Amino acid sequence: MIAARGKAHSGGTAPGGSAPAAAPGRRRQLSTPTRLRRLLAAVLTATVLSWIAATILQQGLQAVARSAHTALSPAYQDAVQARAALSDADLAAWQAFRSGASQLTGPGLQYQNDITNAGEALERLAALQAPGSAGSSLLQTISGQLVSYQSQVEQADAEYRRDIALGAASQGDLGLVYLTYASSTLRAPQGGLLAGIDELAGPSQQALSGQLASPWANRALPLVFAVPALLALAGLAAASMFLRRRFKRAISLPLLLAAAATCGLAGWLVIATWHADSALAAASGTALPDLAGQWQSQTKAVDAEAATLQANPASGGSVASSGGLNPSATQRASGALDADLASAENAGGLPAGIPLLAAATVIFCYAGFRPRLNEYRAIPEGAGVRLRMGRAGGVILPTGGGQR
Repeated sequence: MIAARGKAHSGGTAPGGSAPAAAPGRRRQLSTPTRLRRLLAAVLTATVLSWIAATILQQGLQAVARSAHTALSPAYQDAVQARAALSDADLAAWQAFRSGASQLTGPGLQYQNDITNAGEALERLAALQAPGSAGSSLLQTISGQLVSYQSQVEQADAEYRRDIALGAASQGDLGLVYLTYASSTLRAPQGGLLAGIDELAGPSQQALSGQLASPWANRALPLVFAVPALLALAGLAAASMFLRRRFKRAISLPLLLAAAATCGLAGWLVIATWHADSALAAASGTALPDLAGQWQSQTKAVDAEAATLQANPASGGSVASSGGLNPSATQRASGALDADLASAENAGGLPAGIPLLAAATVIFCYAGFRPRLNEYRAIPEGAGVRLRMGRAGGVILPTGGGQR
């Protein structure tokens, strides 16, 4: 009888109604409020990380497109335009002198237009250079060379007119000497005016190509954002399962809205990033090579024609003409490049949408957890709870020391 009571006493509830002590080595189970707070903290942390990652990705990609569109592309286009216009101006001067039209019009209207276009392009290019930079110093040298070239052409025109006025006793040789010297200083491979512009155009094209191939334009980069976004969605799914299992709630509307906001932000960012990456790829792979090819082919033809006129005094300006520059072709290619870069730079409402959707996710998460946490607010941390069922429903009451 005594032994039986001892066995019953050892296997039952301890005196005073307290629960038996946990077996040594057994892991202590977390209370429901603690688990709720940890789930909420995990979801909010993942949401904040996705917010930061999305902001960095969007701003980095937009900075690449903005730099290419507003600085690098204009610098390259102004340099190649100035170079081509000056080469065409030299060709126009030689055509006027060889054909004899300079007797009436001097170097000609085409020469004047080319000089004006080249000067405007160089002014725009100078505005894009940092003060005191190597490019700024080189442009100052180029500007001085341009003034010198114009003076030499004007001197050649004056001498040519004077020689013509002298009649048969002069053949305009001195005017042609001045024009030859002007062309030589313009086209000298070392230290010439065109060579100096090439020193600006080459690096500008390389800088633009490098910017378009920036790591920010890598289509795999959004995967970095996907990691915290997936963690946030996983945390929301775990929280929904926990609430359904512990509180018998099939759906939590705030958590469902938080998941929708996270998915919306992720989808919006992926679509916008894909659009910008596609535009930059089109600019790098199609528009820029096409523009560079247009300028290169036209400038090469003009250079060759000018060299032929200079070397052939008997041509009389009748050398088969390439037609000079073709502005419509270069304008179309330039417009295509500008359109691609503008499309890549345009982020729409994404810069404002990222913080708004992230903040909405945080608010919805807190709204989903707050009612459950309020049920435990009056219960001291670490105290157990039990649910006493009645006709009016469940009532949460503290117990002696067990965990719910």
